[in-house]
This record gives sequence, C-alpha cells and structure tokens, in this order.
Amino acid sequence: MERGQVKMIKSDDRSFGIWTGDCVEKMQQIKDNSIDLVVTSPPYDNIEGSGYSKGNKDVLFLKLYSDFFDKVLNEIFRILKPSGQFYLNLKSGTINKSLVTPHWIEFMESFKKFKLKSYIIWKYAGSFDSTKIRFHLDYEIIYHLSKTDDIKINYDKTEKDPLTSVWYIPHFIKKRLHPVQMPIAVASKIIKRGSKKGDIVLDPFAGSGTTIIAASRLQREFLGIEINPKYVEIIKNRLNE
Repeated sequence: MERGQVKMIKSDDRSFGIWTGDCVEKMQQIKDNSIDLVVTSPPYDNIEGSGYSKGNKDVLFLKLYSDFFDKVLNEIFRILKPSGQFYLNLKSGTINKSLVTPHWIEFMESFKKFKLKSYIIWKYAGSFDSTKIRFHLDYEIIYHLSKTDDIKINYDKTEKDPLTSVWYIPHFIKKRLHPVQMPIAVASKIIKRGSKKGDIVLDPFAGSGTTIIAASRLQREFLGIEINPKYVEIIKNRLNE
C-alpha cells in the first residue's frame, strides 16, 4: 500500500482502519482477544461536538463517565489480547465549579477487571485552567492497564530513567485540530512502550487521529473509531500528508 492511503488490514474477516460511529457499537464488531494495544483519551465533559454530548455539561459528565463508559471498558476488556496493554488518559473535570478528579473510575467494576500496572503522571508546562479559585492543573493521568501479568514494556536501556512514571512532555501543539488534542509525542511514547511493529493499536475515541498517526509512523496496524464525521475527515487528511 502506498504511503498516505488510509490503511486497512483484515483479521478473520474483520476490517481495520478508520471507522465512523459510536465506539461501543463498533467495538462489538471486533472479535475477542484481538487487539494488542488500546490508547485513548475520552472526550472531556465540556467538549461540544464530541458526538456523545447530551446538551448539558453536568449530565454529560455523569452519563458519559458512568453508564456509557462502563460499556466502553467492558468492550475494551473483551477485545484486548491477554498479552495486550491499555493506556487510558483522563483529566480532571468540573461540576458546579468544583474539581472532579478521574479517580472515581477506579471504583467501577468494569475498571477493576483490569490489572493496574502503572499510574503515569503526564506533566506539562502551563495550564489551560484560567480560573483564580484553585491552583492550575498542569498534569493529566494515564492509567496503564492489562488483562493479565503476561505483558512487557519496551524500552531502550540507554535512555535516562526509561521507566519513570512521570512524563515531562509539553502540551504545545503548533496546529491544533481538536479542542483536547494529544501531542503526538505522548501517543508515540505509549505505542513504543506498549507494542511492537505489526501490532494492532486501537483508539476508540480517535478525535483528530493523533494515536492513528503515531501508530502509522511507527509501523503498527491501527483501528480508529470516531463518532464525528468531521474528525474522521481530518484523520484521513492527516494520513495523506
């Protein structure tokens, strides 16, 4: 396949590439124990146009990150290989001007099915929080999860502190295509650590496709699911660059 085409692969008659639609419904089409690595950053509670919004910020936060996200986690657990890894990026949100941290997810039964391997702090300079009623948030959490203990983290022994759980990666993005776009350096580091060439990488909340672009550049197969057609087109355009 020529460089720049939207990559598609087949696995037991199931096509992989870029899918448009609800991530739970689409993941139900994927066979059990077939994905090597899941990397995702779900839409935050205040993001309009995510496709999952119910029109009310507070209701969205409670709905998306409880009932709906319970289904998401169950599907990811089903399709992840026993040797697979799952990196979940979550950021604190707000309800009625009060901070709500992501730790609530740790009490969900669907989350408890996974083995929590690492608790990564992604630290960046600066903050998007302009309020003066609390200290600025300048970090996000990345949960490193698996189904079994049969996993391996890849790293270069020549790196300085290669297995540190605090990652200092700037949040600066020159050309922002999505309100909460992840820097490609974060996605690339996760993919390098959690997979090898030829592995299948899934992002069920693909957004503007940062995980997909990183996977393609690192010679991984990929599956991105995005509910908003606008961002699906952006992903395709980025792959064609």
